[in-house]
Formats: sequence, structure tokens, C-alpha cells
Amino acid sequence: MTEHITVGFDGSPVAQAALDWAVGEARRRELRVQVVTVHQADDPELRSLRAQIHVVAEANPDVLLWHRDITGAPGVELVRLAGNSELLVVGSHGIGRVTSALLGSVSAYCVRHSPCPVVVVPAAMAEQETHDQFLTPGPLL
Repeated sequence: MTEHITVGFDGSPVAQAALDWAVGEARRRELRVQVVTVHQADDPELRSLRAQIHVVAEANPDVLLWHRDITGAPGVELVRLAGNSELLVVGSHGIGRVTSALLGSVSAYCVRHSPCPVVVVPAAMAEQETHDQFLTPGPLL
């Protein structure tokens, strides 16, 4: 069943922008949102990530949102869990060379391997008060 959007969330500002974008898109398309946090075992920041996701869920009661905590490699797990999604939404981080300089290693992996369309939310969206200030209507798809 492909009635949801999957979004990767690591607590960074660009991941927050990706989550916000995914919730808005889910609202427009009447879809649900699966928020995926991929971490190493015993991650001390997991509680903080859960709290951030809870705030978004409470602020958007009209969008069904659920959270999955997964231990593993972020790109691999996001692609696996996006297998039955309408979209996979990730933030760009821009660390590394060539493709990674534009996307980040996780987002680049997702673009190459995802079974569904991937939306890459640019870091610039995390720096804006409102996403209406962009010349293009949204992130790279």
C-alpha cells in the first residue's frame, strides 16, 4: 500500500525542514507520514529526536504521522523502508566531494537506490523562516 510519505529525520535543521515539507505535502495529497530515525545502538540523542517529532505531530493533527526507530546504515534503511512509499524525503547535508558535495552521502545513496521518487530538501530551506521565499516551488525532486 503506497498511501504514505517516508521522511528521514536526524534532528538537524535540514532534516526538520524535510519533515515540515513532507507533512505539508502529505496534507496536500491526503497521505500519511512515516518518520524514520536511523541510529547506532544506544544513541543518547534518540529521546531528543522523539521529542522533536512529537512536537511536529501535535502541531499537525490533521496528518497521521508515525515514527520508526531503526538501527543500521541510514541510506540503506531509508531505501528499504521507502519500498512501499509514494515519496522518500531527505535533507541534503553537502559534505564530501562531487555528488556528496551537493546532496550529502545519505541523500545521494537514496537518490541512486530508492524504489520510489526522492525529494531532496536543500539546506537553504532550513535557513528560511518561510519556504515561500524560494524562486522554485520546493525541493529537488
